[in-house]
Amino acid sequence: MAYKRQGATLSMSKFREIIRLHELGHNKSEIARSCFISRTSVRDYLRRAQGQSLSYDQLSQLSDSDIQHLLGKGQRQSSRKKPAIDFEYVHREMQRKGVTLGLLWMEGKERGDWNCSYSGFCRRYRQWKKQHSLSMRQIHKGAEKILWTTAV
Repeated sequence: MAYKRQGATLSMSKFREIIRLHELGHNKSEIARSCFISRTSVRDYLRRAQGQSLSYDQLSQLSDSDIQHLLGKGQRQSSRKKPAIDFEYVHREMQRKGVTLGLLWMEGKERGDWNCSYSGFCRRYRQWKKQHSLSMRQIHKGAEKILWTTAV
């Protein structure tokens, strides 16, 4: 049976119900069917509750925001500012013969210029390149560059 996705976070009343049913001895499949969520969501919330040693009695005394704070749900991880990469330098180096993104990534990683994966480096370089129009408009006048071939 397929379940409709209800959003990024589960309501805390449903979370309390998951813990209550688990303490009554129901298995994950039964809990998932009862709460209309996936078994993996049930497993995730049970692990979070067990990690904090939370029981149904404790959860019934806590507010929804307190539970969310304990579970780490509903709040974004503090996004660390990614170190700026000088993609102008990378682009200039790419113009040289035999230079690849892999080579530049490895050199920068060894120097400690950045701490990102190769795929992340390539993705960020493509995004930078897309934002910078690296083309030059050329105007051609008619018959200015005709190549004359004559038999001599």
